[in-house]
Amino acid sequence: MTNSIFVLSVTCLAMLASPFAASAAPAKPAVAQSEMNARIAAATDLLEAMGGRKSVMEQIDRVIPAQMAALQTQFPSITSDTRRVIERSMRTEMTHGVNQLLAQMAGAWSRRFTAAEMREIAAFHRSPTGKRLREHQAELQREISEIGRNWGADISRKLQERLNDYMKQPKALTS
Repeated sequence: MTNSIFVLSVTCLAMLASPFAASAAPAKPAVAQSEMNARIAAATDLLEAMGGRKSVMEQIDRVIPAQMAALQTQFPSITSDTRRVIERSMRTEMTHGVNQLLAQMAGAWSRRFTAAEMREIAAFHRSPTGKRLREHQAELQREISEIGRNWGADISRKLQERLNDYMKQPKALTS
């Protein structure tokens, strides 16, 4: 059971980090320490401007009940006392780990963007448009994901139709 809890915790942390992952070009080599310190500070501010801590805490509040339900399904005989201990432990560890998680996220941003670029991005996120983006980001991501799933299903269906048509064609005679 300890191994399952570990796997659930690792999965949870990966899900928590995903909304903030930047898909930019790889970092440039050999950045001076003073520049890296400035980047880390700017990245930390950027995460704050993006609502990083609040978002992570909200994710924790959503993920823990789902993980507890999965644990209950995997181990139906788990007692309510054990369940409470596990849930409390998960919440404590995740809550205490938020600063470390945000620091790692800041590191990821700082390896890809300069301090000036991150200040510009933070300024956007603090603007009325940036705030509006954050308000609608979750529903926008859900809608875009659904669009992508539907598109993929449509492509899959078309490919299956083409394959079926190809398979129905008479085979060429060979000698």
